[in-house]
Amino acid sequence: MRESAIENAVVHAATRAGYFVRKLAWTGVDGAPDRVFSRADRGVVFIEFKAPGKRPAMHQTLEHEAMRSAGMEVHVCDNVADAKRVLWLA
Repeated sequence: MRESAIENAVVHAATRAGYFVRKLAWTGVDGAPDRVFSRADRGVVFIEFKAPGKRPAMHQTLEHEAMRSAGMEVHVCDNVADAKRVLWLA
């Protein structure tokens, strides 16, 4: 399954479940996670989507670590089921 197919399936499920969902891009900085998800009972969650078995590039890993150090919840998911679990949809 392609990264975009995983992302699209999760976005669709999350939207149906009442999540606020947005695509991300940092201006002037590389490594932003692909999406931010938020719902009152879950809080704000960032997800970087990858094709099955793929890992984030080093610049993405460094950005995710910086975000986590600042108290943000960031996940890397390479399949629909894992992303749904992160969002409490499974």
